[in-house]
Parts: sequence; C-alpha cells; structure tokens
Amino acid sequence: MKKVMLILVVVFFFIVGNASASNIMKTEEPQIMPVGKEVEVKDQAAKMFIYDTMQVWMRHSLVDYYHNKYHADSIEWGELKPEGIRVWISQVVAASENDRIYTHLIKISLQHNELIINDKKKLKTEDTFSYVVNADLLSLCPESGKSEKELKILRFHHKVRP
Repeated sequence: MKKVMLILVVVFFFIVGNASASNIMKTEEPQIMPVGKEVEVKDQAAKMFIYDTMQVWMRHSLVDYYHNKYHADSIEWGELKPEGIRVWISQVVAASENDRIYTHLIKISLQHNELIINDKKKLKTEDTFSYVVNADLLSLCPESGKSEKELKILRFHHKVRP
C-alpha cells in the first residue's frame, strides 16, 4: 500500500515541472469537494519531493505575508528540518464549471524553529498552506499563459510558536 501511494504521488508530481508563483494570493477561492479521504504523506522521499515541488509558491506566499504582517525588509529562514514538514494530499471535484480544472488538494505545514525578521526579531513559526492544483497543467512553462490556472491557494494559516 505504501509503495502504491508513493508511486501515485511521484507520478502526480513528476508532471509538475515549472510553474509561476505570481498572483496566487489574489484569486477567488474555488468551490471544490474532496473525493475520498485526505492522506498524510509519511514516506520521507515522497514528502520531500512534494515539498520541493511546491516550495516556490510557498516561499512567495510567505515573503508576501511576512512583509505585510511584520514589515519585513529581510527574512532569514533557519534550517527547515524534514520532521518540521508535514504533507497531506487528496483528490477533489469542483462544484462549479470554472473550477473543474483542479484535480488535487495539497496541504503542507512547515515548522520553522528559527526565522529572523529584519536581522533582529527571532520567531518560531508554523505556517500551513492549502492549495488546489491541476496536475495536467502544472508541467506547462509560465510563458504558456496557462500557468495562472495551475494552482490556487485556498487557505494560509500562520502561527507563532512558543
């Protein structure tokens, strides 16, 4: 079962390729319904592969958020350890015709043990992202003009840990 899940996740993300991170925070929330249950990706290789694939979008979202919330001119990301990364994936069906392009929901939680803002403020944070993605279009290059439909961020949650 673990091998089948790993193969499915790897095949799905093998399609991912290049994508643009621009304007993902400025879109309307798609109306989607989960199909089946949300599965936590526990296999280390699959989890890190998904994290590496989605890292561009998450980093873009984090920089925008920290810049607005903390007036951050500089952000130093401490080492993000693999045990500080959690990933869940599920298949989705869109409720509206416009959102039928999305095929999967990916939820990623990141725990930074040391995040330094403006060279002085140190934080321990947990940031959780929920994205709907289109596996068919993620492999297109941003110049194709279709990359803005590859994913949408549904939710972002930021928490400062003690």
